Amino acid sequence: MKSFAKYGLVVGTLLGAAAAAWAIGELTITNPPDDAQIKPGQVVRITWRNFTTNAVDVWLKWDGRRNRIGEYSAETNGMIMWRVPADALPAYRIVVEEAGGLGSEASVNVTVIGGAPVLPEVYATPNPFDLSTGIGQLTFEGAPSGSTAAIYDMEGRELVKVSGSPLQWDGRNERGDMVAAGTYMFVVELPNGEKHTGKIAVVK
Repeated sequence: MKSFAKYGLVVGTLLGAAAAAWAIGELTITNPPDDAQIKPGQVVRITWRNFTTNAVDVWLKWDGRRNRIGEYSAETNGMIMWRVPADALPAYRIVVEEAGGLGSEASVNVTVIGGAPVLPEVYATPNPFDLSTGIGQLTFEGAPSGSTAAIYDMEGRELVKVSGSPLQWDGRNERGDMVAAGTYMFVVELPNGEKHTGKIAVVK
């Protein structure tokens, strides 16, 4: 039994009776079934069989992103045990493919019951932003160094623009006055010119 702590995975013994380096057949995921429902903390057995090469990559994919679980070789059938993280997103696609992504692949979709909400690439936290003590910092997570954030009221008036790393706002306008409770908009501009927008709820 070999542990890959980086990914929080327990890798089981590879299954398969074939001793040959090459197998003939369609790459198939035998577990979990497509559209399976899983829960945070659950250990999911992922199994595959009959791929047409002697090396395979296993991925988790979601929202245009991916995380490789592992790479395996010299067996036609295999199994890993994946523990669903406590902060799992609502849905993933489990993909098994020929190593390097140059051949066939198989995939299944899984839904995480009670999974964490999907967050945009750049988002404000904490949100709501509690300024009842007159002290606080709101952070724009996901904004790389060199980004700026402009804060607007709901009528579109710019109140302040901030920069720095981490990118944060202290709840004050450009005059240094604390803003009133209410809803505000933000526009985060990344160094490459890409813009991300959202809303902030300020409470007191």
